[in-house]
Amino acid sequence: MTARAGRFPLLRLVPDGASAGRRWRDDAACVGVDPDAFYPADMAQADQVEPVRRVCRGCPVRAECLAEVMATEEPTRRWGVIAGTTPSERRLLHRAGLTVTAPGSAGGDAA
Repeated sequence: MTARAGRFPLLRLVPDGASAGRRWRDDAACVGVDPDAFYPADMAQADQVEPVRRVCRGCPVRAECLAEVMATEEPTRRWGVIAGTTPSERRLLHRAGLTVTAPGSAGGDAA
C-alpha cells in the first residue's frame, strides 16, 4: 500500500445500471434549468451554490453525472457545480482515488 493510498479512502462510483444504454441526461433534474446557474460568480458563497445543489440533490441520474465529470474533466480546469459538487470537492474526490466503474462490472446482482 502506498502512502497516498493510506491517507485517503478508496472510493468507487457505480452509476445506476438502470440508466445504462439510454440517454441519462434526458432524466436529469437540471433539464430546463438555466445553465448559468451552475456557474456562480463566487463558489465560496453558499447562497449562490446551494440553490443548484438542491437541484442536484434529488436528481435520479446524479451518479451518472458525477461519473462522467470525474472521467472526463481536466483536473486543472474545474468549474461549476456538477452533480452537486463544487470544483474543490471534485478535486478532493480525485485525490482520494475515486474510480468510475461501468454498470455491470461492479459485481453482484442489481436490485
